[in-house]
Amino acid sequence: MSTLNWGELVADAGTSGDYSALPEGDYDLKITEATVGESGTGKVMFKVKAEVQTGASKGRLLWDNLVVSPESKTAMGFFFRKLTALGLTTDYLQQGPSNEQIAAAMVNRPFKGKVVIRKYQGQDKNNIDLYAPASGAGVTFQPTTAAAAPAPAPAPAPAPAPAPAGVPAAPPAPPAPAAESPWAGAAPAAAPPIAAPPF
Repeated sequence: MSTLNWGELVADAGTSGDYSALPEGDYDLKITEATVGESGTGKVMFKVKAEVQTGASKGRLLWDNLVVSPESKTAMGFFFRKLTALGLTTDYLQQGPSNEQIAAAMVNRPFKGKVVIRKYQGQDKNNIDLYAPASGAGVTFQPTTAAAAPAPAPAPAPAPAPAPAGVPAAPPAPPAPAAESPWAGAAPAAAPPIAAPPF
């Protein structure tokens, strides 16, 4: 009989050994695994495993299923928004990658996830409702390399020229509005059936 590698199995289940649901909130995540599967209704489904990167829950794992639903523009909008948050833009998709290439390209992609709690068979389970680009990552997909370099910061706006002598200066511009939440204008998708974690 073969001997199981318990160390790897424990690590794969999450470093803390805590299987309770994470508190709801925004988390810095990175996809560690992505595979192509099929939903219960026969649709293409990308099954991803993501790891919390920061904070008290660092090392905890979350799972999500990204289902391709061509019959629903709304569902496809959420699907493409999630891929874009991972740096897999529509320009990349228009190059015609295979499902397996898309799954492989998801791995090691950082993102910010809005994590919620939903009931599944009477137990609290986490679901990643929304994806947004990782803070400051500026990730864009480059098909030839594993990781794209961060986008350069935009150049600062030039200072206005001083007013000629004797002419009153223009009033200062009003302050810029506060930065919007990465979730602004994004309604959560309809909750898909939550698959029990693989343990």
